[in-house]
Amino acid sequence: MSGRPRIVVLNDWERALPRLADWSAITSRADLLFVHDKLEGAALVDAVRDADAIVLVRDRTPFDAKLLAQLPNLRYLVFTGTRNTTLDIAALEARGIPVSHTEWGPSKDSTCEMTWTLILAAMRRLPEHIGLLRAGQWRAATPQPLPGVLHGQRLGLVGLGEIGGRVAQIGKAFGMEVVTWSPRMTPERAAEKGVQ
Repeated sequence: MSGRPRIVVLNDWERALPRLADWSAITSRADLLFVHDKLEGAALVDAVRDADAIVLVRDRTPFDAKLLAQLPNLRYLVFTGTRNTTLDIAALEARGIPVSHTEWGPSKDSTCEMTWTLILAAMRRLPEHIGLLRAGQWRAATPQPLPGVLHGQRLGLVGLGEIGGRVAQIGKAFGMEVVTWSPRMTPERAAEKGVQ
């Protein structure tokens, strides 16, 4: 032990966090450990036992009262996103451990935009056309049907939460029939977003 606070970042499965931020202000004052692999049981306890603070990427690892009881040094817990249903909030409150999270960012809009980028690219056969241009051609050598249009097509969404609702709005703007399904979807909830 160095006497410095120990911060453990769990579940950075994409190995992105060390590369995407400057951690020098933190590492100048604390020992920082990134755990990229999914840990459970004894391996998880070993990784976080001496942590003063734990950072959870998403809600990939449950923290229940039994696990929290094995973390005598824990003084702070933070998670990415705005909700985490895998935390035992009562156990954290009983220990006086504050919990915080990141604020809303552009991820929902970004995901919606990426969804529409892929839908439009597929509908307009963009990869094929880019391939032709790279080969020095403007059109295919043989007659091809024209790309389709979205107007009048059916867009099916699994779920209608923050992201699904945004995707639905754009689909309706294109004149599409938007339908949705999820295990808890009702006609009334779908109608609130103007879909079936």
